[in-house]
Amino acid sequence: MKNFRCDCGQILFFENTLCLSCGNQVGFDPSASKMYSIAESDQQPKHQLCKNSIDYNVCNWFVTDSISAYCVSCRLNHTIPNLLRPERRRWWKSLERAKRRLIYSLISLKLPILGKAADPKGLAFSFIEDQRTNPAVFEKHVLTGHNDGHITVNIAEADTVNREKTRAFTGESYRTLLGHLRHESGHYYFSILINNNELLQQFRELFGDETADYDAALKHYYANKKSIAHDSTMISHYAQSHPQEDWAEVWSHYLHMVDTLDTAAEFDDKLGSSQLDDFEETLNKWSRLAIMLNALNRSMGLEDAYPFVLSELTLKKLRFIHGLICPN
Repeated sequence: MKNFRCDCGQILFFENTLCLSCGNQVGFDPSASKMYSIAESDQQPKHQLCKNSIDYNVCNWFVTDSISAYCVSCRLNHTIPNLLRPERRRWWKSLERAKRRLIYSLISLKLPILGKAADPKGLAFSFIEDQRTNPAVFEKHVLTGHNDGHITVNIAEADTVNREKTRAFTGESYRTLLGHLRHESGHYYFSILINNNELLQQFRELFGDETADYDAALKHYYANKKSIAHDSTMISHYAQSHPQEDWAEVWSHYLHMVDTLDTAAEFDDKLGSSQLDDFEETLNKWSRLAIMLNALNRSMGLEDAYPFVLSELTLKKLRFIHGLICPN
């Protein structure tokens, strides 16, 4: 994630809504990957802030479609939380912030982003609550997951305390909103990128048979999770549950790597990488950067930022995904 500059010269970060120097409201233009102040955009009347910015202050993107009042990220929303409850509005803001960072990465990688209004096989997001946090709602149990391009996230994941309790209970080393969204997006792009028999065969050689009974595999995994030893060749414990989950886990780590290296490049091009042409160099930089990130976190008394070890098999899987996204 690169940094931006206001027309007054002040550095702007991706989530900024105001310039702290000139005081102007700022927004992000996803079509140009540029952030500028409202004062500057007034000279370009075709741009306007997303309706979710104007009405609810949960977005800072400009609209790029003349027939919509919403930005490219918010147009993908299918279901949003109950906005009459202030804490749910805060949760929604956190969810939208994570979703925009995902969409930014997908745009940067030139991956197709179509909503279901434009294509029935397109993307949609639902942020839903269940009766465990709100007995008044209809849904008894909402799982974060993916179904034919429709990504659902239980909004309780946006509550930091609840998410940390879940992370500790499940024994996970990493659990974030952005991580959820990156993982679930992997399921969607599997169906888009693995689009011929040759690629499918290459996938199976690395990840396994994706046609194995998914429901049975997940049921077995959760029933025996505590007794299943972590295979050190796999990116995570959960990746062992099914080849499609392994793919989604590696996909999310690819996006972790791309975004974090892009951010690091804004501060030191020797640490970061804004170009992925030489993927071997990218992997080498990621290894060094991840070690530094973990060391910095430990210096602050925090848990490791990247608590994972990339095996040779995982590196092969990352190379495979990179080849699908950047074939030339």
